[in-house]
Amino acid sequence: MGAVAIAMASDGVFDRIVSGLEGAFGRSAAEGLARHFIEAEGADFYWEARQREKWIGNYERLDDGDGEALDRVAVFGFLDGLFYVAVVLLDAIDGVEALLGLRQFKRRGDAESAYESLG
Repeated sequence: MGAVAIAMASDGVFDRIVSGLEGAFGRSAAEGLARHFIEAEGADFYWEARQREKWIGNYERLDDGDGEALDRVAVFGFLDGLFYVAVVLLDAIDGVEALLGLRQFKRRGDAESAYESLG
């Protein structure tokens, strides 16, 4: 996926979650529920909200019978008012298996520096 398409896809992920919950629960409750969903299913949300990504290597699963390799991908993005950097493990069809080393930042420059140091 190109950088422009990634940035467009990441715009408003948190707002879309809140909007989907707002009708049933009201704005305040919807924001709290959205944060709860992100905490519980964070890997997928952080992957969807990414603005940049870069492949940083393979990850071999030692406990899996078929030994399917995963890709380690560094991501940079913005979600719920904070910039973030993390590493996600992706399967062969870009399904998120895990979120590793999530770091959140108030300042974009700090997050960009952390992202550049990965890989």
